[in-house]
Amino acid sequence: MPVTFRACILKRMTRMLLLCFFWAILRAVPVTAAGVVQDTILQETLVLLDARLASADPVHTERLFADVAERTSRSRQQIRHHLLSRLDAFRDLANTDPVSWQAILDLRVETMSQRQTNRLLDKLTVWSRRVLRSDSDYLAGTGIRWAANEAHVPEDEGSTFVRHLVAHGVIDTTTEWVPPALGLVVSGWTDPYEFSLEPLYAFFAAPEEAYVREAVRDVQRFIVPRVVRRLPKSRGVLYAVRDREVTTLIDPEAELRLTVLGLRFGGTNADLLPCMDLSARLTTISSGAVTWQTTIAYCTESHGSATTNELDAFYEEVADIIYQRVDGHFEAR
Repeated sequence: MPVTFRACILKRMTRMLLLCFFWAILRAVPVTAAGVVQDTILQETLVLLDARLASADPVHTERLFADVAERTSRSRQQIRHHLLSRLDAFRDLANTDPVSWQAILDLRVETMSQRQTNRLLDKLTVWSRRVLRSDSDYLAGTGIRWAANEAHVPEDEGSTFVRHLVAHGVIDTTTEWVPPALGLVVSGWTDPYEFSLEPLYAFFAAPEEAYVREAVRDVQRFIVPRVVRRLPKSRGVLYAVRDREVTTLIDPEAELRLTVLGLRFGGTNADLLPCMDLSARLTTISSGAVTWQTTIAYCTESHGSATTNELDAFYEEVADIIYQRVDGHFEAR
């Protein structure tokens, strides 16, 4: 076989074999009745892997894990550990779910034996375990070529089998993913912060000190209700309530804590622009573990003192930003 043609076949097998393996371990992950994958880390790995294998550039495993970690808000070590647990489940699939395992094997070509298919998947599993247990960077192509050669699978038969398997896996893995919805309780707090009365007098166009001080006291009371109203629009939120609304009949799974760090003004004397610094933190109530947090520093560009003497429109903008951050976290979970 000419060298260039053989290289082409190996390159194609490299891409499809790696996709084959990651699709196959999906079979060990629980799915809903609609076939929606519930494993976010594995899903993000598949999405990124699919895109990179479609390019001509080498696929570096360390870069892949780093990007999955960023997209799922986990550490690289957590990504490796999680995928390793999925790999362990995959190795046991023949015993725990013979039907799913047989469905994988049945995708082979007629001339490829079941024994060869088992060997191919076994060698690929061995290599993947080596990658996940090491902090070193690996080239995907090198390891997968090794697995194919060790399995003694003819290139054309192996290539056809993997094409069938990947085509079947793409149908499953491209099903629209919906994040699991959580019940949220939203609480708030305003840290003590220093402010000058002069810009407050100018913005509110009010000379009464008591009035302007009241307008910027406990700012969270203006933010929390607005955020609560928006959150149920997120696919990751089952319901949202304020902490004062929690009763024995409401059992939220997580708490969204909003902390206002300060309210200030930018812009010019002719158009004072309100700004806010705040943090948001999501905590699992049962364990107390912080699962996500972010900080926001925002200044309005359209609701300054030149157009309004109220903060309501500004608070609406801040609530929108908080919602976008929280919703983005749930969509990338």
